[in-house]
Amino acid sequence: MPGSLQHRLQERVKELTALHRTARLLQDTSSPLDAVVPAVVALLPPAWMHTDVAVGRVRCGGQAWSSPGFRESPWVQRESFSLRNGQSGDVMVAYLEERPAAAEGPFLAEERELIRSLADMLRAWFQHRLDDAALLAVNESLEQQVAERTASLRRLAAEVCLAEERERRRIAEDLHDHLGQALALIKIRLQGLRGDAVFGGHGGALEELVALSDQAIRYTRGLTFELSPPILYELGLGPALEWLGEDTSRRHGLRVTVRDRSRPALPDDLKVMLWKSARELLHNVVKHAHATSVSVTLQARDGLVVLEVADDGRGCDPARARRDSGARFGLFSIEERLRQLGGGMDVDAAPGRGMRVRLTAAISGSTR
Repeated sequence: MPGSLQHRLQERVKELTALHRTARLLQDTSSPLDAVVPAVVALLPPAWMHTDVAVGRVRCGGQAWSSPGFRESPWVQRESFSLRNGQSGDVMVAYLEERPAAAEGPFLAEERELIRSLADMLRAWFQHRLDDAALLAVNESLEQQVAERTASLRRLAAEVCLAEERERRRIAEDLHDHLGQALALIKIRLQGLRGDAVFGGHGGALEELVALSDQAIRYTRGLTFELSPPILYELGLGPALEWLGEDTSRRHGLRVTVRDRSRPALPDDLKVMLWKSARELLHNVVKHAHATSVSVTLQARDGLVVLEVADDGRGCDPARARRDSGARFGLFSIEERLRQLGGGMDVDAAPGRGMRVRLTAAISGSTR
C-alpha cells in the first residue's frame, strides 16, 4: 500500500538508486553530452512514485534531452540551476495523468529533495565541462602563441645568421681586396729592392721583411677563409668542403675524404648553414674523437640535401654526445639551425666504432 513502511522503503531505494547511478554517469566528463545526459534522463521516471505516467527532461544552455513521450502537463516538478557563464538549466519530471495529492501536488516531499540533488549534480557536471572546455581553449591558444613565437624567433635567428654571414663576407672581401692586395704589392716591391739592398748591406733585413710579408699574406688569406670562404660563393658548397677537408688535413694530420655527389645549386641560407655545420662537426672530430680518418659526403636528390660526416674515432653514446659539455652546444646549435630550415639531424654512434652525423634539409624549404 502507498502509505505502508515497505512502500516508503521501496521509494527511498528507488531515489537512492537514481542518485547513485546518476553520480556514476556524471563521472564521465569527456564523452559528448548526447551520450551522457539521455542516460541520466532515463533514470528520472523510474525514480518517482507514479512511474507508469512519469516522464523526464533536462535542459541546459539551449539544449534539451527528454524521455519518450515527454510533454509538459499540469502536474510537473521542476528544479532550476544556473552556471557561472550565465547559462541556465532545469530538471523536470511530469505526470501525464492526474494522481492523488501528496506533499507537493501529486509529488512526495522526498521527490523534491531528489530533484534538487539531481539538479545540483547536473549543475556541477555542466560547469565542470564548461571549465574544462575553457581551459582547453586557453591551452590551445597558449600553444598556438608559443608555436607562433617559436616560429618567429626561428625566422629571426635565421635572418640574424644570414645577416651575420653577409657581414662576415663583406669583411672577408675587404680583407682580400684591400689588405691582401696591399700586402702582395708590398712583397713585390720588397722583392724588387733585393739588388739594392744586397749592394747596400741590407740583404738580411730585406729577406726578413719579405718573409714577414709572406706570413702576413698567409694569415690574411687564412682569416679570409675563416670568416667567409670566397670559394663557397664562387664555386659552391662541394668545392668549399673539399678546401675545408684539405685545410683540416694540413693543420691536424687527419685524413679527410670529401665526396661531392650534389647536382643542384643550393640556396645561400642552406649553403651557409651546411658549411658552418660541416666545419663545426670537423672541429668536434679533431677535438674529441681521437680519429685517424673522417669522411664528408654531400648529396642532393629528390628535393633533399644530405650532409654526412663520419669518423673512425673512439665513438660514444649518442645521448651522451648531446649532453656532453664539450660537444653538446655544437650539436644543439646545428640541430636548431636545421629545424629553422625544416630539416633534421641523426646521430649514429657507439663506443669504439666512431660516430656518424647525418644532416638532412629540404632544398625547397630554404630561401634563395
